[in-house]
Amino acid sequence: MIHVDIAIVGAGTAGMPAAIEAATAGARVVVIEQSDRIGGTLHVSAGQMSGAGTRLQQSRGIADSPAEHLADAMRISRDTCNVALVGKATELAGDTIDWLMGHGFDVDPACPAILHLHEAYRVARTYWGRDGGRSILNVLRPLFEAAMALPNAELRMATEAQSLLTGPDGAVIGLRLRDARTGAETTLLADRVVLATGGYGGNPAMFARMTAAYPLYTPALTTSTGHGIVMAETLGAEVRYAEHFIPTFAGIEEAGQPGRVVWEHLPSLTPQVRQPWEIFVGQDGRRFVREDSDSVDARERALMGQPGLTFWTVFDDAILRDAPPLLPGWTAAELAEAWTTSPSFVHAQTLEELAARTGIDAGNLAATLAACNHARTIGAPDAFGRQHRPCAIGTAPFRAIRMHGIVLKTPAGLAVNEEMNVLDTHGAPIVNLYAIGEAIGGATLSGNSFVSGMSVTPALAFGRWLGRRLAERRVEVAA
Repeated sequence: MIHVDIAIVGAGTAGMPAAIEAATAGARVVVIEQSDRIGGTLHVSAGQMSGAGTRLQQSRGIADSPAEHLADAMRISRDTCNVALVGKATELAGDTIDWLMGHGFDVDPACPAILHLHEAYRVARTYWGRDGGRSILNVLRPLFEAAMALPNAELRMATEAQSLLTGPDGAVIGLRLRDARTGAETTLLADRVVLATGGYGGNPAMFARMTAAYPLYTPALTTSTGHGIVMAETLGAEVRYAEHFIPTFAGIEEAGQPGRVVWEHLPSLTPQVRQPWEIFVGQDGRRFVREDSDSVDARERALMGQPGLTFWTVFDDAILRDAPPLLPGWTAAELAEAWTTSPSFVHAQTLEELAARTGIDAGNLAATLAACNHARTIGAPDAFGRQHRPCAIGTAPFRAIRMHGIVLKTPAGLAVNEEMNVLDTHGAPIVNLYAIGEAIGGATLSGNSFVSGMSVTPALAFGRWLGRRLAERRVEVAA
């Protein structure tokens, strides 16, 4: 039976930096990874980060500070996130980005920038790599592999954490593990256990338990099962912020893959990037939001009121021909196949036929289009205040694409204190148990909103900080 200083469950955005710091500091570390590759959601993430006071900001003459970052995050979240942990994250974020840059991070030349995929900051403090999350992984991988090559470190791939072990006093003392290839079960004893297991976006049953009123459409990995959260729940851990669910606007379900959304296939629905030529209607045939609203938060909240988080983007062949691409990530072959075979892509010679094939209320759809076209023709104000109205929608064939609010990160997660120690339902720390990354819940750091960079950056930052801190405590205890 092996006994280590620190067991880290998950070799993803948070687990890898925690392991790098802890192992490099001399702690005996075992990293448990359920899949056959490291990196977790960095393989599918856009990898957006945010941080204030970075060297890159300074070189561009951008004045910023962690305090301003914190204030902006609280403004965007309407004070619904955990102010103590957001404060900690913003204090660590700038140094985290500088650390990545110092190790050769391939930053996009546009950075730092004000990004409009989420509600915008007031200062240019968002960063991403030219290859999305994989740019971050390209920095972490060699550092992690070097750390795992140390004699005091070990990586166990294709290994599932089955349960947490506790001593007579209730303190966590290790893990029960299962080799996914052989089925063999083993016990790992550890002075500290860190859950860096991610969220539950790949687990429809857990999503339904946490967010019963809404369907799950997601690009999340199937390995995002929430098993770390569940393991801690069995010890009485508190799970917070399930009520802060809000969908990302928006995605298209892959044909033949219920609930599955592919990141590269997301439509271009950000007006600051591409102004909309289409209209958005619900199943009732009525518009529900100003399509060119500068506020993505406003569009996401309007979508919350649509049954099944579902709407149709309606346009015609003239728009298909003349407008900037609505689906820039799709190849011509993929689009041709979608218009032929996908139930989410519908075209018809008449509005009546389009309504019949989509199930949209025919009378309301006709009235909606007529009202939009008439207001545009006479120059009257749009019912929703829309400004961008380049052309009428009236050239057959008519087209509609079904879209859904999607889940990029799950809101609920384990309650932790500023030491990242997991708390029970009475607010007391569960001794020796820690959590970082999406396991603490996306809403912890974004609240009932999406705050740019408040997912990847805190995962990296808290991982580095906790790895160092637990290694230091090992030395303190030994002394």
